[in-house]
Amino acid sequence: MNNNKDTLKKKKKKRKVHGSLNINLSKSEFMNNNEARSNKLFGKICLFAGFLVLFCLILNEVGVFRIAPVIMRISCIASAILFFIPFVISYVFKRTGEWVKYFMITDILIIVIMLYSVLSYHVMMMWLFPLVASIIYFDKKLVHFAIFTTIPAIVLGHFLSCKFLLLGDDPLRTVQAAMLYGALPRVILFLAIAFVACQVTRKASKMLSNVIENSNEIGRMTSGIQLVMSQTQQLLGTRDMHVLASRLATNFSDLLVLMLKPETPPVGTVGVIDGDHYYTVDSDGNPNNICRDLGDEIGFEFNNARFKLSKHVENATSYSEEREGFVNIRFYDNGRLTGFAVFRQDVESDDYSMKEVLNIYTYSTTSIINNTMLTFDMFRTQEQLAYSLAVVSENSSQETGQHIRRVSEYAKVMGKYICTSEEQLETFSIAAMLHDIGKLMIPKEIIEKPGRLTAEEFGIMKKHVIYGRDIIGNAPGEVMEMARRIILHHHERWDGTGYLGVSGEDIDKFARYVSVCDVFDALLSRRSYKAAWPAQKVYEEITSQSGRQFDPSAVEAFKKCYVEMLKIRDQFPDDENDEENLVSANAQIVTGETNKATEEDHKRKSLPKINVDPAIVTPISI
Repeated sequence: MNNNKDTLKKKKKKRKVHGSLNINLSKSEFMNNNEARSNKLFGKICLFAGFLVLFCLILNEVGVFRIAPVIMRISCIASAILFFIPFVISYVFKRTGEWVKYFMITDILIIVIMLYSVLSYHVMMMWLFPLVASIIYFDKKLVHFAIFTTIPAIVLGHFLSCKFLLLGDDPLRTVQAAMLYGALPRVILFLAIAFVACQVTRKASKMLSNVIENSNEIGRMTSGIQLVMSQTQQLLGTRDMHVLASRLATNFSDLLVLMLKPETPPVGTVGVIDGDHYYTVDSDGNPNNICRDLGDEIGFEFNNARFKLSKHVENATSYSEEREGFVNIRFYDNGRLTGFAVFRQDVESDDYSMKEVLNIYTYSTTSIINNTMLTFDMFRTQEQLAYSLAVVSENSSQETGQHIRRVSEYAKVMGKYICTSEEQLETFSIAAMLHDIGKLMIPKEIIEKPGRLTAEEFGIMKKHVIYGRDIIGNAPGEVMEMARRIILHHHERWDGTGYLGVSGEDIDKFARYVSVCDVFDALLSRRSYKAAWPAQKVYEEITSQSGRQFDPSAVEAFKKCYVEMLKIRDQFPDDENDEENLVSANAQIVTGETNKATEEDHKRKSLPKINVDPAIVTPISI
């Protein structure tokens, strides 16, 4: 575990901040999106207005209206064509851009001027059309454009209406009358309505800004909470306080980056309790130092500032605060300081979202720290129990004393190809020590018998997997749970001809790897009933059994770890004075992929298979 811990400490982490929700929509972005939708809406309105004008033309043709037919036809058809242009631009050509909306307002003004010039007071209400249409954009500049272009358009329309005088019943027959009794009152009325439109637009714009701001804050807070929850899930199961401190440092730094988006990555330090000491790491997760013990307080330095923290504060609960350019968090458990975080980062005093996310982070991390301390204690209890049982098992046989330790080390090497975390790898290594614990229940004269076992004796030997499972019983914890499965299945064969007849994927995956480790060590070792095999022959035997005795993936892992496993075999020999057991120093390591076996090796009689008739051959794996 120490080696794994050092690896974690030295490893440079490539960090990526995860946040599943990213709203952060600016008002300009919203306006751009709204503009495209408004263009289409404007196009629909104009399309409807165009058909409405044509419908009025039909009514005039059938005599419902009594307007001069020629005048009505020209004005209605021309207006309909102009009304269809905005629809074509927004729907057919799908044009967007600032110019589109201004072009549409101008197009409508031309239509209104033309219609009023011909039809006079019959279309008086159409002067409001450009103003009303501009409001759907929530754009004050466009509303102002509509107002200041409509006013001269009203004057021009009345002037042309008076000059053309195409309607015989038009009462405004002089320019003076048209301006004084037509244009002036309508401009005044229009300005009153325009004032209301401006107020509505201003209010709507302000409300829109508030909605966008609130939505962004909700999205920001949600992203922060989601990141905290994701980090919490990732930290569950951590059982090493040093590893936890490293992960907390990087996680908190990522949280600050997500929430505040600082120009430079925040720097800080995170500390956790580890036994009687407080251990700190920097914001990149690298080991820092052990805090100074000041009696009832601890002391540490960060960013040219000195900090003192009380170890115990009566009735204290975890909290976070932002003060003098620092974000400070204290983690407490029943008044005892269990951890802390100090980061150099400015936080606005009114940043409600950040404060809420910090509170959630503080309380969730407090639970994680407390859970890790409990998990650490439980795991160490399991570890000590496993060691104790392994020692008893070692002492029960002079021949297999180091076998258990070596299998544990082999598992740690091969486990890199099956374990998903450092914690699981450590669990696997410890659980592997217990694979043969059931042999405590097997008579010593059978285990150390110098000759071949009888069928009856081998039947007793096979029961050690059941005895081992029963010894572990219902002991709680990850180590014991994994050990139960390994003990029961480590003598199963991939083809189903093992002790219990379990085959293929039904064999526990960790037991499949321990099976390779177990046989590898047994073949290399001298026993009372056999001599040690040469390393090359052990390699060939195990690789030849891929898909028969062993899981092919376990054999592939073995090939990659072969040289390292030989070194482990030399590191823990059964007898330090027996050079026969030192295999790797003088072994010719040939994998079969780089060299061919010599002719002399081919001439040698083939070695016995590992599992044969139990009545004839003693089982190899001890």
